[in-house]
Amino acid sequence: MGNSKLKVGNSVSEENHNKINIMKIFNKILLLFAAILLINNATQAQGLKGGKKKKIEQSPEKKNEKENEKKDDRENEKEDENEHEHKNGKKLNLSSNGEGCFDANTRILNIGLGFGGGNYYSAYRGFGYSYRVSPAFSLTYEQAYPKKLGPGYLGIGAYLGFQTFSSTYNYFYDNNNYKGNYYYKNSWKDFMIAARGAYHLDILNSKKAELYAGLLVGLRIQTYNYETNNPDPYAYDYRLRNGSVYPTYSIFVGGRWYFAKNVGIFAEVGYGISYLTGGVSFKF
Repeated sequence: MGNSKLKVGNSVSEENHNKINIMKIFNKILLLFAAILLINNATQAQGLKGGKKKKIEQSPEKKNEKENEKKDDRENEKEDENEHEHKNGKKLNLSSNGEGCFDANTRILNIGLGFGGGNYYSAYRGFGYSYRVSPAFSLTYEQAYPKKLGPGYLGIGAYLGFQTFSSTYNYFYDNNNYKGNYYYKNSWKDFMIAARGAYHLDILNSKKAELYAGLLVGLRIQTYNYETNNPDPYAYDYRLRNGSVYPTYSIFVGGRWYFAKNVGIFAEVGYGISYLTGGVSFKF
């Protein structure tokens, strides 16, 4: 009986010991599983943080890339606009691409004759008076100002001119011993030197022809002569005045047409020295 009780007690204790061992192993497995979960969660959390850091680090680069792309787009747009303006400029600005007859390299020599105008004494016309005026012979040099001014070129140069006037009065004179048909004549010679400027618009400047407008300002050096066939000393009382120096000017609008490569004709209408001037132009 005693031995059986001991066996039963030993078996029970062994079973309890086994249960305890199983529980310990189970607890260890749970702890191991929990540790694995914690490690996994920790690695995922670190991965998320690293990803955010990478995004933060990459965002300035992407931002710079976008800004560079926008900058490149703007530069390309500007280049397209400049190219478009350049093409349009070529169509409108004939002188800049060598298609205009007056450009930055142009030099012109004009030889002309002017008609009309005159001086104060041209008013003395009537019975017994005769009045004559020669054409205004002119030599003009013009060259383009090197820099373009606005929508065209400014031509600057010099003017040399020469013109004669005369006023003659025929009359019958009867004074004691002096009786007969006589005359007295007043004559003037004008030498003109002036500075000249003309503006040549691109839109009015083609390959063979152009229109322009300008101004001339300078000096008129005048000589005077009086003559008569009346022997009476009092006849010289009709003498007017000696020569002198006066200012001269002219405002004009002109046009030029080249019938050959460097030879053309020109005409100018204005007020001042002559009302109408025309002649030949030589381009070199």
